Amino acid sequence: MRHPLLSTLFLGFLLLAGCLGITQPEDEDIKDMATQYFNQEYPGLFSVIEARKDNGYKQNDTHYVAEMTMRVKADRTLQEYTELIMMDQSLSALEKISRTVNLGLLKMTVPDFVPGDKLEFKRDYLFIKTDNGWLLKKQLIPDNQSESI
Repeated sequence: MRHPLLSTLFLGFLLLAGCLGITQPEDEDIKDMATQYFNQEYPGLFSVIEARKDNGYKQNDTHYVAEMTMRVKADRTLQEYTELIMMDQSLSALEKISRTVNLGLLKMTVPDFVPGDKLEFKRDYLFIKTDNGWLLKKQLIPDNQSESI
């Protein structure tokens, strides 16, 4: 025998959940996507040890910003990484120049490090709601800075 009150409450919960929708990505999804995104930013230079969501807020119904701290381990020095880029035959000359310019900017914003050193980066990531769920669209750069560690 089913309880009509229990069935009614369950139905009400489902209706409410459907009306409200999922208003933000799950914290674990945020951490996983942020880790993947950061690891692709400088592949072979840093490895994420920990992704921590410090804060988050909705910009609107389909945009969510997650303020993150990315704790990383240096896999090699900037000099070693630059040399790897310059020797990479799969990159065009323009891609090599672009990446080394980005590394030059990075060098101005981070302390010197050696392989095994731990560093923290502050990142704001924009997530957008798609038909297939939430997607990390891009890193947001605050107006008052170009890189934050």
